[in-house]
Amino acid sequence: MSTPGFVPLSATFIAALSDLLGADNVITSGKNLTTLSQDFYWYSPVLRERIGDRYAAAAAKVSSLDQLKQIVSLAVKERVPLTVRGGATGNYGQCVPLFGGLVLDLTGMDKIIDLSDGVVTAEPGARLGIIENQARPLGWELRCYPSTWIKSTIAGFVGGGSGGIGSIAHGGLRTPGTIKQFKILTIEEEPRILTLDEAETMRVFHAYGTNGIIVEMQLRLAPARPWQQMVVSSADWDGLLNFADELAHDLDVPKRLLSVIEDPLPAYFKPIKKFYPEGHHVIFLEVDEASADAVAARAEAAGLEVPHRIPYHFPRKAPMLSDYTWNHTTLWALKADPAYTYLQCGYGENFREQVKTLQARFPGEMFFHFEFTRGNSKMGLEDNIVCGGVPVVKFSTEERLKEMIDACHEIGVFVANPHTCIIEEGGRDLGYDIQLELKAEADPHNLLNPGKMKQAPLPEFATPGSMPKFLYS
Repeated sequence: MSTPGFVPLSATFIAALSDLLGADNVITSGKNLTTLSQDFYWYSPVLRERIGDRYAAAAAKVSSLDQLKQIVSLAVKERVPLTVRGGATGNYGQCVPLFGGLVLDLTGMDKIIDLSDGVVTAEPGARLGIIENQARPLGWELRCYPSTWIKSTIAGFVGGGSGGIGSIAHGGLRTPGTIKQFKILTIEEEPRILTLDEAETMRVFHAYGTNGIIVEMQLRLAPARPWQQMVVSSADWDGLLNFADELAHDLDVPKRLLSVIEDPLPAYFKPIKKFYPEGHHVIFLEVDEASADAVAARAEAAGLEVPHRIPYHFPRKAPMLSDYTWNHTTLWALKADPAYTYLQCGYGENFREQVKTLQARFPGEMFFHFEFTRGNSKMGLEDNIVCGGVPVVKFSTEERLKEMIDACHEIGVFVANPHTCIIEEGGRDLGYDIQLELKAEADPHNLLNPGKMKQAPLPEFATPGSMPKFLYS
């Protein structure tokens, strides 16, 4: 490897890993190593340019806490940088190693330890889809989950995500009470387990695995409901937005999903575009079955169409409308046109006016996709129903992308920048200091995912001349 700052691994280190895990679980070259060194950072053309050439020297497939402790001890002794990986469905390069070293694939630590009393206790690699499917027959469901729920792991979601399907009812992961407990492993020659409860868990939440390795966690669940999926569509953009806004704020209608997607984006959803008329904007809904008929009648009374409904069924199977919402909307657009990328926005109560301003300023460059949620932690709003979204934008240059972000800021639209892999550059400061304090305790040699936490000291091998240029430019 010739990338700046790349840390190779010694033959003795690789041999020790192979003895511990078995040679088949230590990957040192080839396509598998490339895959295990990447996530979905390529949604961003900026990140493709900055970190597309970054790979680990090796990847280790870990299946137990005992194995993990031994690997950490070896890594500390040799000052090997460690990057933790789950399902790798993140979009900001959270698990792309900037300095080589070792990627720890924790998807083998996937036990659901307990599922009772509205709480799931699981190892870090437990899949959210499996948790949901095991919880539902017991009368529970995830409070929120990403559109990548089939592949995403529980620790990966809290380490790099923020919200998703269900957030309109329960808020995001940062909402107090959702995350109950973390147990994290320190990066020391004799690793320790630290337990963080309730509000303390924010010291690790969305920290990209930079200040401790989550080895066990507890999430609170919600009572399960029979969710019916529904498409509402119209060529009338304003009428559709009005209906969506009113329904979002109607707390008497239980909802798990309310996504609004502007034409032409729905035309890119090839497996489901037969469900709605060509040229229509769409709303994808999940509403409680008991309210579904009334919601459909309400939409039709507003002059909108209800071209498709999917009654509740379990186990759930495709088509799932939620698989085309949140950042999966961007994925389908990218499949149609690689020039697309996205922003992450939080709008005000005047979101219609804000959108009209942006549409007028960037015609043919910005297409809107809204997600209504309860609260927006990035904006400091916890109880309101708010309009956020993931607009799909045409990328031409990084300068033009910055113009779009600046234009949003000028009219009061908050942007969590998805075109950086640095934690502090992605959103507002809602706990970086306490995360930095924990890093000093849990990762004293600064070996965990170095370069991603801007305030943290870089490890001794990261001299200014060897660092990726974007870290100090």
